[in-house]
Amino acid sequence: MPNNTQYDSFSDQTQLINKALKYTNGNLEKARQMAAGILQDVAVIKGRFRAGKVGAFYIFLNVEYNYIININSLVTSYSDIFNKIRIFDAWKQFYNLFGDIVSDLGGATEDSYKFTNHLADAIEGYDIYEPAKAQNIQVVSELFEEIIGKYFSQNTECQIEIDKTSSLTLEIENIPMELPGKQEEKEDELGPDEIKMREIESQVEYVIPGSVVVSPVKGKYINDIKAGEKITVMLSGKDPVSDKIARMFNAITSDGQYLPVKARIKEKISLSTGGYAIYALVAKNVLVKIIEEENVKIETDKQEQKKEETNENMLFVYIALLLGLLIISGFIVFALL
Repeated sequence: MPNNTQYDSFSDQTQLINKALKYTNGNLEKARQMAAGILQDVAVIKGRFRAGKVGAFYIFLNVEYNYIININSLVTSYSDIFNKIRIFDAWKQFYNLFGDIVSDLGGATEDSYKFTNHLADAIEGYDIYEPAKAQNIQVVSELFEEIIGKYFSQNTECQIEIDKTSSLTLEIENIPMELPGKQEEKEDELGPDEIKMREIESQVEYVIPGSVVVSPVKGKYINDIKAGEKITVMLSGKDPVSDKIARMFNAITSDGQYLPVKARIKEKISLSTGGYAIYALVAKNVLVKIIEEENVKIETDKQEQKKEETNENMLFVYIALLLGLLIISGFIVFALL
């Protein structure tokens, strides 16, 4: 996962999102999630084995679109290498350690090249992507024991560990990556609601999740809310942008819980499936996205609400005065006749 220092400013975040777009088939929301460290599309399988010879391998799998990003292996007769392979190290440390061991042994061998090709071919024939995505160590270990056992034609001791990361992180860490010529698009064809929402979201740099604050007594029905009004929202995302917004408004407790903040409605969409999608501007180029399934009463800005009520009351006063003047004028005219 990228370090927090990479999120020091919104402009840095924008650059990360732009980089992430090429790994999400242009899906802006997924790119934002990847840049925020939420979407981890890569499973890193680290392994070591004994099967006559000893060996180790690492495999970077894209588990969103099911393809191999990077794969390498080491096969040697030096049995003490097995204990030097620390599969429980974080993937970056393991990757560097693997490179150091290969260098100490004088580089990759012919056996290693053949075994790497065998692993790559076997992955395409076995159902590894789903258990790797779920980090199911037991299932993945059993599959690799079978794959390695068939290659060496003997019983195999194999130990596996799986880490999760993202394609964006691999790019930042300069890990060599092989990408397919064209990733298969998994998104269904967008409907009118999704098209409208994507259009709104494309106008800002960040869209963060949130919810309305329900106020059954003094609130205002969502159906009556209009663009430009201020409402109270709760941020719900545990991402760097949401955290920055909460801290900017001093709306975060000592234990990291968010407090309500004010936001001005930019758009309200009546969804074809029922309910509403509300986009509220909470800071420059930052929208809070709210999906509310019912026409509930929600908390609005109290000052604006009082001002609106005052204006309505004054309107009634003016109407009453006008009617009074008309009645008095009528009496005067009648008296003069």
